[in-house]
Amino acid sequence: MNWSHSSRWTTLAVVAILAFAAVGTATAVEVASEDVPAEGQVDADYTATVTLGELYQNPDYTSWTLRGETELEDVTWTVTTTDTDTGNQIDSQSFDGQSFNYSNIDAEANDANQITVEVTGTVPDVENFSYAEEETFVVAELTQVREGGTSNEISTTTAHHYTDGSKEARQAISSAEDAIEQAESAGGDVAAAQESYDTAVAFYNEGSFDNAISQAESAVSKAEDAEKAAASAQSRNQLLMYGGAAIVVLLLVGGGIYWYRQQQDDYSRLG
Repeated sequence: MNWSHSSRWTTLAVVAILAFAAVGTATAVEVASEDVPAEGQVDADYTATVTLGELYQNPDYTSWTLRGETELEDVTWTVTTTDTDTGNQIDSQSFDGQSFNYSNIDAEANDANQITVEVTGTVPDVENFSYAEEETFVVAELTQVREGGTSNEISTTTAHHYTDGSKEARQAISSAEDAIEQAESAGGDVAAAQESYDTAVAFYNEGSFDNAISQAESAVSKAEDAEKAAASAQSRNQLLMYGGAAIVVLLLVGGGIYWYRQQQDDYSRLG
């Protein structure tokens, strides 16, 4: 195969891939807007809303079912369809439980071109605490399902969940991070502070938040001590530098005076 023939096939392949990607983007159901709180406390009430548009862009999905799933507990879903051209509400249904299926989405049967999904429940427990990767739960996973079983994922929204203890510990560890970074920037030896910080993170991951807070506070104290020591050393070095400069000046002045007097003595002897 010569180079021009190979190049032609490569070009066609790239065009095909780009065309496929463009079609995939154009035919997807659109997430028009979201009102999803970024975090929630365990066992507290939580409400989120997701609005979908471009419902029939995929020609294979002119009649389909919307499936929703969540990790919230004691859940109620409210699904509302609207004709945005006229502003008329087409339908509204409620579902209880951590999943639902809403099937009244049909391009020929009604004029709905927008779906609003509201999910209300309580924030679930945190199964595993991890400081490095913020703990999250699934607020709403929405899927487009066609008769026959084929499906497309529309969107998955998540949020951070926490307890009183985990939130306080996370804030304490974050403060320790800032203190260590500041001390290190000042030239301080932060090894001891870093050790306490690492211990605090380990306690956090175990769910031992009181110990995590204590170690984080220790890390802050050690970082502040390191920063003060660095500042003191810097001041001492500056004093030594200034003192050395002063000695040099005195030596130069003294040497100049001595030289001047020697010159005067020489002139006196010559006279």
